[in-house]
Amino acid sequence: MAPIPSPRVLFVDDESGFRFAAAVALRRGGYRVEEAADGKEALAKILSARDAGDPFDLVVTDIRMPEMSGIELIDALVKRGDRTAVCAITCFGDMALVAELAGKGCTAHLEKPFDPEKLVAWIGGQLGRGGG
Repeated sequence: MAPIPSPRVLFVDDESGFRFAAAVALRRGGYRVEEAADGKEALAKILSARDAGDPFDLVVTDIRMPEMSGIELIDALVKRGDRTAVCAITCFGDMALVAELAGKGCTAHLEKPFDPEKLVAWIGGQLGRGGG
């Protein structure tokens, strides 16, 4: 029997240093990780991965980004009927925003700042791997 591949995560954030640190931590946690700097780049990667038959198990996106925000990314996925699980990260702890995200099908949110180990545990919880 073929081994089950590690969960595939797309981490989307416009802060390159933060994105890099998160990706390193997730790789150490056993995830296959790709990065995107904004929603527009993320959408292209999500669609390409789906078309290639290796979709992401989870997209973790910042909300406030240039080019295309996390909310616009979620809206674009919903419009296309894409069922990729999306979680949000944001430093704006606004309950109205959290409610809006939930209404769009965003499965969870995590507020910045957080350390890489907390991120890995939280994502594990979202994917049913324990933690978070």
